[in-house]
Amino acid sequence: MGQRFPVWASSASAGLAATALAAWSCWQRWQLLASSPFPLGVDGYFYPLQLRALLAHGQLAYPTSPLAFYLLAPFAAATDPITGAKLGAAVFGAAIALPTYGLGARLGGCRGAGLVAAVLATTSVGSTYLTLEFVKNGLGLTVALAALWLILRATDAPSPRRIGLAVAGCAAAWATHKMAAALVVVIAVPAVLAAARAPRAARPRRSVVALATCAVLAVAAGLCFPQRVLAPGDAALLGGLWSWTPRWTAPALALPTGALALGHDALLGLGLGLTAVIAAATRRLRSRRRHIPDAPGSSAIPDAPGSSAIPDAPASPATTHASPSPTATAGWSILVMAIAIGLPFLAVTDRQGLGFRLRVAAFVPAALAAAVVARELIGRYRHRDAVLTALAVGLAFVRQPSEPVGEIVTHPALVTAAQALAGHIPRDTTLIIPERHLVFLVAWYTGAPTALRPDGIAPERRMRLLPLHFIGAGSALDRALTAARAEPSLRAPLGVHPRHPNGLILVDEATWRWVLDRLPPGDRAHFAAWPTI
Repeated sequence: MGQRFPVWASSASAGLAATALAAWSCWQRWQLLASSPFPLGVDGYFYPLQLRALLAHGQLAYPTSPLAFYLLAPFAAATDPITGAKLGAAVFGAAIALPTYGLGARLGGCRGAGLVAAVLATTSVGSTYLTLEFVKNGLGLTVALAALWLILRATDAPSPRRIGLAVAGCAAAWATHKMAAALVVVIAVPAVLAAARAPRAARPRRSVVALATCAVLAVAAGLCFPQRVLAPGDAALLGGLWSWTPRWTAPALALPTGALALGHDALLGLGLGLTAVIAAATRRLRSRRRHIPDAPGSSAIPDAPGSSAIPDAPASPATTHASPSPTATAGWSILVMAIAIGLPFLAVTDRQGLGFRLRVAAFVPAALAAAVVARELIGRYRHRDAVLTALAVGLAFVRQPSEPVGEIVTHPALVTAAQALAGHIPRDTTLIIPERHLVFLVAWYTGAPTALRPDGIAPERRMRLLPLHFIGAGSALDRALTAARAEPSLRAPLGVHPRHPNGLILVDEATWRWVLDRLPPGDRAHFAAWPTI
């Protein structure tokens, strides 16, 4: 009889495979980020600004969830704020492979399922998109999945050390990104409550006490620092989450321009979620027809035989009870999330909206749903680890990452224009800029205060900075700005763009009012309202 492959060796091999996947993905992401000497993304310059302020003054320039910037700070200190932000984005974006592997192994009942989930998450277009466009969001998802893995370990076998680590993970997710905090809440709360209903009485309730303590502290932090952490007021975002107009292009994420920005992460999650639900319902129906009681936790996702071979995985209890396990409950939450995000009724056209952010993050529930599907379909197969590992390797080679369509790239002419503003901005003057990307870019190169809207800023202490796509080439506003240059009673608008006289134009408030008065009524009302991008 041949000697069985040691469990520790199997664990080490899978861990090394997940680490190699993360390292390979980090290199691929860095190649994309290093393709431009300037920051990428609509908020590209936001991260260097924050890192520059943190390294120079020990505090952030803008109020936001702080932990992400403390994690990026060592990279910036070793290089510079722009390079450091890119390095950190590549490292922490690719590192999502590790917690996804841990969660996938628990949900799928074997290490092969964890590797499949890790490959799907790491090679997804959505994950790459976050690395390029929304660094803090991508970093937050990595932290959130690590927190969820710690929480499930604590609910399966509670101990002071495990509970302490789970609480620390929750705090880290809360301090990194609001979506990360919300993801932990949606998945962890039902799992912890399931642990509390288990017949193991006293020990699981430590988790409930820890959860209640975290909830009280989280609400208090949200009330005190609503701009920095998830707060009760953020629930208002749910009002704009859904659209009555179905967008059947939604699995590929439609932008306002009509272009398709992402791959089919949401469609994959929808298909995998429905497959898992159908498979679970079919298995349960067959079990009832044969008059065989369901296995513990099988009301959703059963604990597959052999799951105890995974370190820290829950072993099947000797007695049968109706309550699902914490891991099974977490699996249900993930399936519901994957299905909901894949539906065509999300409002996905606003880049700053909740629907857009959920659709971009669709790869997370999709990857974890794949582990659940693996448990449902081949959870009792003896060689499932080998089959799933081979599938993971194949997916890693097939799903080669590519640069997503729709990312914001900084044009060198725009950088030149922003640098040319130096010396033309009066002291204590705030630049009002209608585009979020330009707000941070101009602040980086000029050091001047910038704002997206004029609200709350005295007219004598503000100037307008207008890009050409806001003005419109040949428009009434374009003609009025040109005419203002010939009016001797005005401070002439200053064009700083090297390729167009009105490509990027600085206008003081008195001149702006003069320009507005010479526009047709419809244009005047439109620009007086100051539409922002």
